[in-house]
Amino acid sequence: MIGKNMFVGEPTIKEYRDIRLENVLKEYLYFKGTFDSDDTTKQINKEVCPKFLCRSALWLYGLKDNPTNRMSVIYYCERQARQNLWYKHDIIVIPDEIWRECDEYNRKMCKK
Repeated sequence: MIGKNMFVGEPTIKEYRDIRLENVLKEYLYFKGTFDSDDTTKQINKEVCPKFLCRSALWLYGLKDNPTNRMSVIYYCERQARQNLWYKHDIIVIPDEIWRECDEYNRKMCKK
């Protein structure tokens, strides 16, 4: 159980294990992008270190930025990546279907 004092506002999850890696990966890709602005054919961010997902997860779930929340987010993201077999050599390899979905969204938003 996560205490209310660990959230910025109202709690959005009850336990750290409620964090969904798929949602965190999508939020990360929406923020970081899926293609290089200089070369729209070059695919980027297909792999990510678990600690780089921390900011996306904290924002997504409304958690305060403190050492306990950061370490817990990293642990549970890495744990889910290992369970899904997305974790290779200290890196999370983003599944193609998630990456493609985010790429389509990012490209659609850039055309506006």
